[in-house]
Amino acid sequence: MISEEDYTVEEKEAIEKLREKIPKDQEKDLYDDTYRLYLFLKDHNFNITEAENMLTKMLKWRQKVQINKIQEFKPPEVVEKYFEKNLIGFAKNGAPVHYLPLGKFDSKGIIMSTKHAELEKIYVRMLEKDIVLLRKLKKPPKESYPGGIYIYDMDQLTFANATDKKAIEYMIKYFKVCQDFYPGMIDVMYVINISSYFMIPLSIAKSCLSADFISLVQFHGTDGWREELLKIIDDDQLPAFLGGKRTDPDGNPLCKTIVVQGGKIDEKHYIHKSKSSLVNAPGVEKITLARASFSEIELEVNEDGSLIEWEFETKTRDIGFGLFYKEIVSGEEKITELVPLLRIDTEDYSETGVYRCERAGTYVVLFDNSYSWLRSKEIYYRIKIVNSEKMEKETQN
Repeated sequence: MISEEDYTVEEKEAIEKLREKIPKDQEKDLYDDTYRLYLFLKDHNFNITEAENMLTKMLKWRQKVQINKIQEFKPPEVVEKYFEKNLIGFAKNGAPVHYLPLGKFDSKGIIMSTKHAELEKIYVRMLEKDIVLLRKLKKPPKESYPGGIYIYDMDQLTFANATDKKAIEYMIKYFKVCQDFYPGMIDVMYVINISSYFMIPLSIAKSCLSADFISLVQFHGTDGWREELLKIIDDDQLPAFLGGKRTDPDGNPLCKTIVVQGGKIDEKHYIHKSKSSLVNAPGVEKITLARASFSEIELEVNEDGSLIEWEFETKTRDIGFGLFYKEIVSGEEKITELVPLLRIDTEDYSETGVYRCERAGTYVVLFDNSYSWLRSKEIYYRIKIVNSEKMEKETQN
C-alpha cells in the first residue's frame, strides 16, 4: 500500500499501526489515504500513543456528525442565503480557495437562526469537499497533496461581533476540529483588514489553539494582503474586490454569483423570535443611571489569562459601555482603555461579550449615560470572571 521509497521503515510501521485502528468498511477513504495518516502522525511527532488516542477521539466524533452522510446534509435556508457560497476559485497549485467575510457576518443572527449541530455539519462538509478535491492533486514524493487556502475578511467588524461570547466559542470549536481532526488540510489562512477590535477574539483564540495551528495564519491590516494573495492565486481566479480581475458576468467586482458578502439576517429566519430578558434571570443586578451620569464597576482579577464575561441590557434606547485597566504607576493612578467606550442599543437583544485579561489586577466596567441630558436608564447586568482553563475545557467539550 506504501511504496518502499516514499517513507522510512519507522514511518511505514507507524502508519500501518494507525491504519489498523480504522474500520475499513466505515472509513474506507480515510483508511486508504496514506498521506493523511502520515500527516496525522507528523502532527503528533510520530508518538504512536498520542496519535492513536486522538484518532480514537476523531473516529467517535466522525460517527457523531455522521461523516458518511455529510454530503447529503441539507442546510437550512438561512445558511444557503447568508453563508453557503464561499469557494471563490483555486490557487496556482490547484488547491481550493475559500473567502469568508467574517467582519460583515451577522453572528448573532446566525446563532439565532441555526443550531450548533447544523453549523458544525456545514463547516465539516466544506472540509470534506476540500479533501476530495485535494486528493486529486496527489504527486510524489509520498503521494502528497497541498492544503486548502482560507481568506477571512474582518472588514466592518463591529464591537458586538468581536466580543460576542457565543460566536467566539463557536469559532474556536470549529478551528479545533480542523486542528485536531484535519491536520495538514489547511495550507494557509489569511486574516485581512484587521482592526483593534479583532485583537479581542484573537487573544482568546490563541489561548485555546496550538502554536502550530496559529502559525498557519498570516495577519494583515488594510494593506499588503492583495500582493500576497496574487503570489499564490492567479488574477483570473481572484475576485476583483480582493485585487484580482475576476468579476460577475455583468461586471460586478463583488462576484456575488460565487460568494456571499455577509449582511444582516432577516428575523423571519430566527428559531427563537422572542427576546429573552435579563430582568428576572439569576445573578442579575440592576442599576439606575440618572441623566448625564455614569457608573463604574471595579473587578479584581487574580489570575493572568482570566476572562471577563458580561451581559447587559437597557429598557430605554442605548447605553455607553467600556472596559478599562486601572493600576498605580510611580504613585499615580493610570487608566488604560481596553474596550473602547461605545453606545450600544440593547432594546431588542441583550449584549453579551468576553475579554481575555493578559494580566491580573483591577479592571473597570463603565456604564455611561453622560451623553443623555433627557433620559435616565435602567440597566440589568451580570458580570463574572472565569478562569481561562475552564473556558478551554468548555470549548473542548
